[in-house]
Amino acid sequence: MATPSDRERAAITRLENLFLGLQASRYVGLDRRVQRPVFLKPQGHARGVFTIRPDLPAELRVGVFALEESSAWVRFSSDTSPQIPDAANATLGLAIKLLDVPGPKLLGGEEQALTHDFVLQNHDVFFVDDAETFADFTEVSLASAEAFEAFLASHPDTARILQEMAKEEDSALLARYSSTVPYAFGDRFVKYALRPRADSCDPPPVPKEKRGPNHLRRDLRRRLLERGARFDFFLQFQKDPESMPLEKATVRWSEELSPLIQVATLELPAGQDIDTPGQPEAIDNLSYSPWHALPEHAPVGSINRARRAVYKASADYRRRRNHVPIGEPSEAV
Repeated sequence: MATPSDRERAAITRLENLFLGLQASRYVGLDRRVQRPVFLKPQGHARGVFTIRPDLPAELRVGVFALEESSAWVRFSSDTSPQIPDAANATLGLAIKLLDVPGPKLLGGEEQALTHDFVLQNHDVFFVDDAETFADFTEVSLASAEAFEAFLASHPDTARILQEMAKEEDSALLARYSSTVPYAFGDRFVKYALRPRADSCDPPPVPKEKRGPNHLRRDLRRRLLERGARFDFFLQFQKDPESMPLEKATVRWSEELSPLIQVATLELPAGQDIDTPGQPEAIDNLSYSPWHALPEHAPVGSINRARRAVYKASADYRRRRNHVPIGEPSEAV
């Protein structure tokens, strides 16, 4: 795996400072609690069961995929502030925290935790290639509209991907999710994908003209109470390092060259209420990180190396200022 250059390290430090500054400014401007720097509009949390295919071949039984099943907490969110209506076409995030996963974890300070995280969103590529460009993007996006437009004009791939990402979803439970960036799979490399199962797509979505500003949360609550949901979890292996690079996060990996392989199912049982008193606050205090993972599933690529530092710094700052102890959940949460 690539070693970060001095320029990448400097970019990661810039990103840490930018995101921590953003969190500090929101601490003053919202409800006196420090918010996440990204994906801070919570749509809801759900209990789930992550079940490995019983007929999974031995060569795919690596890391968490060597288990039979794990309980999970799942966070659905939008990459916008809570005041922004869902019709604004913000990117959706889905984070899975598996419970009772033995083995050391990669994230500093959480090596002995019995949890493992998957962090996904509803688009299959990232909007910049590397940490340096990510830092430049973040700086101009916080500077002025003029600087941001000039950046997009000089980075047409970023502009195109941001347009692709600006899609309104009918339901957080009907969206298709991806890791967007690659991970190790033992001595190979993969991306993850999560797709809703056809047998869990009823009832039909509410028509657009009848949706309110928080329709995604209402839809999530309704579906989980009535039907629950089921997703298939897939691996996509890197077959060609040239056309499926690890260090260029804007490059889409071809499903024709490397078809998705279904390896597990995520089931969210029916009858659970995301508005149960106390539960939303308790679960939203949790942090999710691509690096809260077994070594067999180590994140790879420049964007993931930036995430390691930025996610941890942001989570530590949020917990410290909100007086939330560091810790991972159990089934009792």
